[in-house]
Amino acid sequence: MTLYSRSLIAALAFIVLAKPEAHADTRSDIETGRALFMQKGCYECHGVLGQGSASTGPALAPHPIALSAMQAYVHDPKGEMPVYSKRILSDDEIARIHAYLASLPPSPSAERIALLIDGAAPTPQASVAPGHGSTIYAANCAACHGAGGEGGVGPALRGIASRYGTSDIEARIREPSGIMPRLYPHVLNDDDVRDVARYVAQLR
Repeated sequence: MTLYSRSLIAALAFIVLAKPEAHADTRSDIETGRALFMQKGCYECHGVLGQGSASTGPALAPHPIALSAMQAYVHDPKGEMPVYSKRILSDDEIARIHAYLASLPPSPSAERIALLIDGAAPTPQASVAPGHGSTIYAANCAACHGAGGEGGVGPALRGIASRYGTSDIEARIREPSGIMPRLYPHVLNDDDVRDVARYVAQLR
């Protein structure tokens, strides 16, 4: 075997064995990314949906910066953002957070948002479709409380109706305690809160 052949084989072996850049795009990755986004406190500055705030942190969704740029910035941030070393937040975990942020849909266009102009009464809302509560739960609660209310980052919700009435569950959603994020009224509206509380109340 010639020196050239041995070099070529070695180069091919390196390519095959080299670890690819962390990447995440499956549904499991997205759900894990959402949970990490909450666990690591990212939502506290950037919002539950990555919408950002002028006073706490920039928007991260629905079009996050390139994954490699996000990984580099998180490990060596500028400004007031705390440093997240690779021991605190690995590149793989950042990849999953990136997948979650990339999965978020854009905000509705201005034309689709009803406005109250010159004191005119707003257009009555359409009746809420069946299953609305389960949809709200899957999008905003399942990552912490489990897909079936079995618990996870947050407490289990199965059987919660034996301890709290629906109105009490609504109140806890509107005025959360601990690390639970405040989703009302900016992410969830009154109909969302009512319907997700009814859905949670029937979890067994």
